[in-house]
Amino acid sequence: MTSTVDQHFELLPGYYRDKWRGTGAWCTLPWPDDLADLPPSIGPQVIAWAEWRSYEQTGEPGLIHYLTGEPWRFTPGQRRFLHLWYAYDPLTGRWLWRRAVKRGAKGTGKDPFGAAMCDCEFVGPTLLVQRDGRWVGERHRMPLVQIASNSEAQSKDMMRIANALLPQETRDFYSIDCGETRTVLKDTGGGRMEILTASEKTAEGDPATFVGLNESHHMTESSGGHKVAAVARRNVGKSPAHLQARLCEFTNAHQQGSESEAERSFEAWQKQVSGKAKKRDILYDSIEAPPNTDLYDDESRMAGLRAAYMDAPWADLERLGDEMIDPSTSVADSIRFYLNGLATAEDAWVDPRVFDDLAKPAFVVGDKEQVAMFLDCSKSSDATGLVGCRLSDGHVFTLGMWQRPHGERGKGWLAPRHEVDAVVRAAVERYRVVWFGVDPSPARDDEDEHLYWMPTIDGWHRDFHRKLPVWATPGAKGHSVLYDMRIRTTGGVQRNQQFTEAAGQTAKDIDEHRTLTHDGDAGLRMHVHNARRRPNPWGVSLGKITRDSTKLVDLAVCMVGARMGRRIALNSGKVRQKRSGKAVF
Repeated sequence: MTSTVDQHFELLPGYYRDKWRGTGAWCTLPWPDDLADLPPSIGPQVIAWAEWRSYEQTGEPGLIHYLTGEPWRFTPGQRRFLHLWYAYDPLTGRWLWRRAVKRGAKGTGKDPFGAAMCDCEFVGPTLLVQRDGRWVGERHRMPLVQIASNSEAQSKDMMRIANALLPQETRDFYSIDCGETRTVLKDTGGGRMEILTASEKTAEGDPATFVGLNESHHMTESSGGHKVAAVARRNVGKSPAHLQARLCEFTNAHQQGSESEAERSFEAWQKQVSGKAKKRDILYDSIEAPPNTDLYDDESRMAGLRAAYMDAPWADLERLGDEMIDPSTSVADSIRFYLNGLATAEDAWVDPRVFDDLAKPAFVVGDKEQVAMFLDCSKSSDATGLVGCRLSDGHVFTLGMWQRPHGERGKGWLAPRHEVDAVVRAAVERYRVVWFGVDPSPARDDEDEHLYWMPTIDGWHRDFHRKLPVWATPGAKGHSVLYDMRIRTTGGVQRNQQFTEAAGQTAKDIDEHRTLTHDGDAGLRMHVHNARRRPNPWGVSLGKITRDSTKLVDLAVCMVGARMGRRIALNSGKVRQKRSGKAVF
């Protein structure tokens, strides 16, 4: 059994293979090959303080290891991260990185490192100031360090370690009074390190100087994590300019499609390193096992663990390997927690990373090219989507999506039939549409109890039935565009079987053959990521996580429908396929 990505998978933007130890690990920290290219940083000053290396010179005590009591020591990878985190522009004195993510496998020391960073921001020399024409680090006069997570218990875990890293000498020197939820500086009259509560009203307060988001892979909308993260971002965002307050996440690999804060940060970073964002100011540090690691091959599994834990020499790799192949540990959890890889959910319809890799936004579907289209209709709850598929090569492109807005704007919202009608007619005018299928919503119109979409669909039939060489529902009593998937309608069973077969072939074209290309549309990408395997009597189709889930899949359905329409048209004998100016059957 291999991981979800095979050995031929290309490096994602921002990644490189381990260049220090030859483990083959996939790494993201932008550490230069030539140390002369390192930007100026107060990171060495912060590290020297924490490790007591500047104690004899300054008399300022640092941190201890919370388990051994020995002077604290960062790992080589942590030192590199801190050097970049505290790097600045020497002309402006601005930090190079606005926020950061420290992602690692389970047991690589994220909590202790995060706690050490909180202590450094609390009493270490982390305020960038200019003295005698030089940029140096000094203590904050009134620091406000906040620890936020999905639950108070998770925040308390990091707070407990942060307190344990402060020895009595350091507490006495800085007049620190440690508490379970709040640690204060008695001599400044206000400096504190505290747990950021889940309540927005109580969390909104003084501008923070630093926020640590712990376990951000658990922070989802349903868990309330999105609200906590939003408060954390506002708390650092409203700090005065001279403080340059920032936020750092500490996380395991997120589950794709979970819409967690960790996933959002990963996607934002991917946009930056892909050149799709105006500014690159997210520092992302992840060390991952090669994605071709075979979980059930002893040699491959141990090599993957050595890669993922190359900056954690204390890890018991043999024990971790046993945990990975324990029957009670799922493949997805093994990949995420022990290899630090972005595994798919166990019931994911396709591998999201493979689908992302197949994006070809530079492919343009020209005017008058032959295409098949599929429209999946909804009245209000789900999305209404329209996707096209080029006949010549099967390239998928998104033509439109309409869904209910969030919040108050979404109350009473209905899918805009007139807008959808306009987009459909514009597509028929622009392209040579050879097949067009429309799955109507079963929802009724509030005015006359007819199907909400049927008047519009019948209008398309009247106007397009002579233009479409292949009908969605063929026959003398057929319909040129109606492709009704409701099982109890005439021909519904056959259409569901046909769609299921198309879903299976599409999944193979993505995961196995890697021949499907698409335009990289953000909505299509999200809906494919959300889609789950749904077995039925004819094979494996796709659907939502649950019937009432707000994670929509309609554009994924449209993609399958459009590719199904392409196959139907090509096999019909009624379409002369155009290639390079030559007409061929």
